[in-house]
Amino acid sequence: DVAIPVETAAGEVAQVDFGYVGLVFDAVTQTRRKGWVFVMVLGRSRHQFAKVVFDQRAETWQQLHVEAFAFFGGVPRVIVPDNLKAAVIRAAFGPEEDPQLHRSYREIARFYGFKIDPAPPRDPEKKGKVEAGVKYVCNSFFATVEEGLDIEELNRRLRTWVLEVAGKRVHGTTHQRPLEAYEAEERNAMLGLPASAYVPVTWKKARVHTD
Repeated sequence: DVAIPVETAAGEVAQVDFGYVGLVFDAVTQTRRKGWVFVMVLGRSRHQFAKVVFDQRAETWQQLHVEAFAFFGGVPRVIVPDNLKAAVIRAAFGPEEDPQLHRSYREIARFYGFKIDPAPPRDPEKKGKVEAGVKYVCNSFFATVEEGLDIEELNRRLRTWVLEVAGKRVHGTTHQRPLEAYEAEERNAMLGLPASAYVPVTWKKARVHTD
């Protein structure tokens, strides 16, 4: 089994995934809750969006995409997600099978104009750029930030870190600074943002009375 590096055109592909970051303080409930960092990495420049959340529900998944696109100022033409339930209801285990995508995810894809290309199940190498991105966020940012910060302050610091540290480092694979490569190549190559705001929709099956 050989892993072959894949080079993508500017603005063509972004990979998305969650990573567990431990317990995070919730100022609303005054408790520490399990936190996950959502990361979207642009395939060409390796510039990334990252945010900590308390759940991986379909509503949260959609909102994170909306915020990521606003952060980048554009939309990649293809999004490569993992097979979490907010994106993929039924995974494809071979080329002859078709995955069943979450209806809400299909709708946000149609609204923004991107295609969905789920990574094969249990094959993290197929989304290695975001796998590396999540590890980098966890090992670099979360390994140094002090404990006890509430989620709002944590996300403020994470956004600054993405721009001031992650964006300005020399990437080990591309040998470029992600933020500079993004400004030079990817910003203007992505799809434009829609004129109207996206309204999240959640579809659920309901059991009702006969009347």
